[in-house]
Amino acid sequence: MKMGIKEFRERFSEIARGAEPVEITNHGRIVGTFTPRLRDPERMREAVAAIRRWQEDMKGKGVDLEVDLAALGLDPWGAPLDSAN
Repeated sequence: MKMGIKEFRERFSEIARGAEPVEITNHGRIVGTFTPRLRDPERMREAVAAIRRWQEDMKGKGVDLEVDLAALGLDPWGAPLDSAN
């Protein structure tokens, strides 16, 4: 599908949820391409399982990332801990 920059901007949330690539044009000339990423639930489950296995493996080696991050003042995602905690 092809569409102009203005239409692409106006319809972005709809386009991002779709599966069809979009060629973005400016005065009829292609200036970019947007390809939505499809989320594969099975692949996501496999990734989560792999991360959990890795975490357990690290804990088995005596590494607890949550404890180590907390010692640095960070939450499990690496964001600063609230000073009230």
